[in-house]
Amino acid sequence: MENKFLILPGCDDRNRGDQALIWETIALAQAAGYKGKFLMLANHDGSRQSQKAGIGNVHMILEHPSTKFRKLDNEKYTWKLKLKWGIVAIWDIFTKEPLTHSWTRNLLKKLYKKTVQYSLKDFGDAGACFVKGGGFLHAYGGLSETYKIYYFLYHIRLALSLGKTVYILPNSFGPFKSPFVKRMMNKTLSKCKVVMAREKISQEQLKKECLVDSLLFTDIAFHLEPDKSFDANRKLIEQGIPIGEKKCIAITARPYRFTGYANSDLLYQNYKESLVHSVEWLSDNDFFPVFIEHVYDEKSHENDMTCISELIKNLKKECQYAVFSNRELTCTQMKKIYGEFDYIIGTRFHSIIFSLALGVPAIAITYGGNKGVGIMKDLGLGRYSISIDSVTGEEIIKKFCDLTLNCEKNKQQIKACLQLLEKEKQEIVQLLREE
Repeated sequence: MENKFLILPGCDDRNRGDQALIWETIALAQAAGYKGKFLMLANHDGSRQSQKAGIGNVHMILEHPSTKFRKLDNEKYTWKLKLKWGIVAIWDIFTKEPLTHSWTRNLLKKLYKKTVQYSLKDFGDAGACFVKGGGFLHAYGGLSETYKIYYFLYHIRLALSLGKTVYILPNSFGPFKSPFVKRMMNKTLSKCKVVMAREKISQEQLKKECLVDSLLFTDIAFHLEPDKSFDANRKLIEQGIPIGEKKCIAITARPYRFTGYANSDLLYQNYKESLVHSVEWLSDNDFFPVFIEHVYDEKSHENDMTCISELIKNLKKECQYAVFSNRELTCTQMKKIYGEFDYIIGTRFHSIIFSLALGVPAIAITYGGNKGVGIMKDLGLGRYSISIDSVTGEEIIKKFCDLTLNCEKNKQQIKACLQLLEKEKQEIVQLLREE
């Protein structure tokens, strides 16, 4: 029987960053000597490119409550939606938690629907499980945040209960406000073979708040090999983008809920106004801004074009810009696209990583826990990060002017970092190889 290896948690090709992390996790595991069939947790619609690349599919045993209510216009959480999700979450915990304990799993597994039984078999057959890099586990308090951690850890706990070796590749951790969450993190992660954090601040918080030791490595998407056969320059020129004729600036933006803020609508409006102001300034100063759809999805909250369309509506008429959108491109091709630009101002953090990995200076608008600010700081580029909840157009412009003024110095800094990252890659491979 062919060896099987599982990639956790759930993933979707429509997020190029997530896809990159899945593909690079497999590449690292293969370099460490794992030969066989790799399977990822995903639904069919969101994993077509990965399936085409030879990666198998495993149906998620515990699905997020949002899958039960296919609300496409979901930029905001309403109390009705939260209530529906809460009811589903309680039922899911009641019915799926028994599967994480051997005696109840053996007793009850035949009562579950066939898709669950098939997934359980795949978990049982797996030689090892790899938690892809790039996730961020944090909980600011409250029931929904607690459930989020439970949901993320569920399939890891299931794998551990089946006696599987679990490797956690570089992830972001913290903060964790709930004592229950801290205990859950400690109980689960302490049983894993290796735990890697992708920023120093995450490593420190994981140790301090959850009493879990980890190894420090940066985001593995840095290691993703661009598609050498793909002509990114020609693809951009075909869409009317003046690569080589003007200084072209990649712009990535996303819808953002600002969950936990009382003034969430105001903050989101401020974020959009800041980007509009910046893009207009770039155009007025003979730069050519290009909005790039990094993530696409049927749900508005995860569809970058939701935000990009709103930004375009508010640009002055004489503003020069372009939009690059090609949903057929894979993460390895998109990485090469970013390498054609002179600079990037990015909110989607893996657009920043793709760019930096190819020597493109970047300004990062950071959100979601420690990941963005932590990685930029660890790379020695902390002064080029701006928090999404306090961003202004003036600050973006100020940092951009600094970026251009110190362009060669920044490129040398990036080059030095990339040399160190190559050494890190070999260290990760060695850790995965050790049994």
